[in-house]
Amino acid sequence: MFYLVKSNCIVVQSGGPTAVINNSLAGLIDSIEYSRFKGEVYGAIGGIQGLLEERYINLTSLKDDDKFRLRWTPGAALGTCRHKITFDEVENIINSFKKHSIHYFFYIGGNGSMYVANIINNIAIKMGYSLIVIGIPKSIDNDLLGTDHSPGYGSAAKFLATSLLDVKMDVASYKGGRRVTIIEAMGRHTGWLAAACSLATFQHDESQTFIYIPESSFYLEKCINQINESYRNKMDTFLIISEGIKNENGQIINENEIEYDSLNRPKLGGVSNYLNQVIEAETGIQTRSITPSIWQRSSILLSSKTDVEEAYEIGKAAWDYAMKEYSGVMIGMEREKDSDNNYIVVYKEKQLEEVASKEKFVPLKWYDEVKNRMTDDFISYVKPLIQGEMIVPMTNGLPKYKYVI
Repeated sequence: MFYLVKSNCIVVQSGGPTAVINNSLAGLIDSIEYSRFKGEVYGAIGGIQGLLEERYINLTSLKDDDKFRLRWTPGAALGTCRHKITFDEVENIINSFKKHSIHYFFYIGGNGSMYVANIINNIAIKMGYSLIVIGIPKSIDNDLLGTDHSPGYGSAAKFLATSLLDVKMDVASYKGGRRVTIIEAMGRHTGWLAAACSLATFQHDESQTFIYIPESSFYLEKCINQINESYRNKMDTFLIISEGIKNENGQIINENEIEYDSLNRPKLGGVSNYLNQVIEAETGIQTRSITPSIWQRSSILLSSKTDVEEAYEIGKAAWDYAMKEYSGVMIGMEREKDSDNNYIVVYKEKQLEEVASKEKFVPLKWYDEVKNRMTDDFISYVKPLIQGEMIVPMTNGLPKYKYVI
């Protein structure tokens, strides 16, 4: 095994942060520390860009108190970025690993990151360099294949459902208001986050809630009819919109307003504001839009304890699989039940090439396309993921966070 000779590790955080991403980092570091491994543990500062520029930080000397504080710190503590990597750059990364005696590479990220990890694994093999490559999933979008759900999703789902519930209680204060409220959830191609808002129910809810996800075509005329029907019934209307919803022709709803990022992907967001203007003009009903944006992925105070613990455990599992000399794999979660029929997960390896750049969509059998609501099967799926609360230590009334860099 590599740990019997001079050998070091490196961990990278990539893509959009989550509220619990640093728990995976802490879990990995803890597991390495408790093992027989004697090498150094490096972190790349600023994601893949940190690898390319050899901006490494030594995590071996991270104090226990600081490491513990990472567990309630949102955002990527090592820093992150979005970068379209080339094959030449991958070879440079492998050569850097050689120079620093790095034989373990851990990549915390989404499906795009798993694609990069797979390329690094394959090129290391071609170059004849001994490198164990392990992908650690994270995604608030919950769109990674190979895992029942992704660390980060449960907390973002809990934040959105709680936020909608709060807004509903506020709107309910104005009796007979008949207002329209649009809430825009993240979700480029998938509607997992918007779907989670189906949890926001309460006794005597006299409003109507409609959920629109990218997996199902959005029909503006039908939406207008639903709003008018609610208005006639003296009910407020809540529209939960995934940012990536498309019409029956497969076009993004506010396509004319879309810009593109460095990866040539459309910069989504703003569909709620667009629909706000259209709906108000078409119906004359008072309409407002709310865009939680990055709040839905950065709120640790509304995080799920289940999500926090699973993110930590999946980091630990990554090192366990590395010690068994697995490589070219992502650590996925599989849902099981214990002898008392309680929800539990187990951590199993999935081949990177089977999950890289692929997406997991909301099953349409979990979505009522007529009523634009989620089914009970989806509710059963998502409920266990939002359970429990994170106790966040405070200083002067505010959370006390920790950054590594």
